[in-house]
Amino acid sequence: MKRDLMYRHLQSHSTETGFGLPELLAWYLADLLADRVSRVDIIPEPSFAERYLRLYQERDISEFKDYADSALFFVSLMPDYGRRRGLDMDYYAALGISTYYTLSELAEDPRYTQLGNWFYHLQRFLNSAIRPEQRLDLGLLG
Repeated sequence: MKRDLMYRHLQSHSTETGFGLPELLAWYLADLLADRVSRVDIIPEPSFAERYLRLYQERDISEFKDYADSALFFVSLMPDYGRRRGLDMDYYAALGISTYYTLSELAEDPRYTQLGNWFYHLQRFLNSAIRPEQRLDLGLLG
């Protein structure tokens, strides 16, 4: 139910902004958002940097996915989180992009390469979906 609601909102926002969101990514983002709004462990433990280093020791595909999705979620919907810690959002974005690329290789799934390639566009799109006043600033409208 949440997934379908998120999908409809993303599709509506895509139409409003003129952002051509690929269908597979729209469903992926709907799943990501539905999952994240249901979780109580939004703030990652340990820190993003520590968790990133652990990923490469354990090589668990589900952990790579969760980490990359967390990075996309944070830079898109909680950008003040990193700023309060004195870190630029590009730091989190770079970790997320790198993780999506590694995940694509590990899972042999090109969808994750696409997520890495589109990361900054998706960040602006998701951010503007919850902050409509920023749509023009983000260049999502023609």
